[in-house]
Amino acid sequence: MTRTMKVLVGLLLFNGLSAAAGGLALMTDWIPEQASWVRDTDFASNYFPGVILMAVVGGSSLIAATALVKRSDGWQLASIVAGTVMVFWIIGEVASIRGFHVLQVVYLVTGALVVTLTPRRDAERPLRITEEPGSSSTDRVGRA
Repeated sequence: MTRTMKVLVGLLLFNGLSAAAGGLALMTDWIPEQASWVRDTDFASNYFPGVILMAVVGGSSLIAATALVKRSDGWQLASIVAGTVMVFWIIGEVASIRGFHVLQVVYLVTGALVVTLTPRRDAERPLRITEEPGSSSTDRVGRA
């Protein structure tokens, strides 16, 4: 695994685990509820935002990290989706609570880095060219 892929796994795990823990903390009131956080939203409490943070934001990053480590088909898409979800979550959070914390910058940057560091194709798996039996003019390009 290249250095970039290790950094990408680390970012996905950081985002996933911290979002899942943050979501649980909001759902269980481990983080004391502040009325200003939900005042300008459609949420009555921090519970449902905690569910979204844990399941969608954290879950997408953990699924992408797992897919990357296993080299599952589509891991790049999962990684890009996870980074994009993180970026949009932070933008939405800043807009809805109308407040700012340094951690929002951290997560905005880590989300953007996930998208930026995800390669367009799997560089560690070499291309192989195969010819389908019975067709002389069709070449297929695939992954080994």
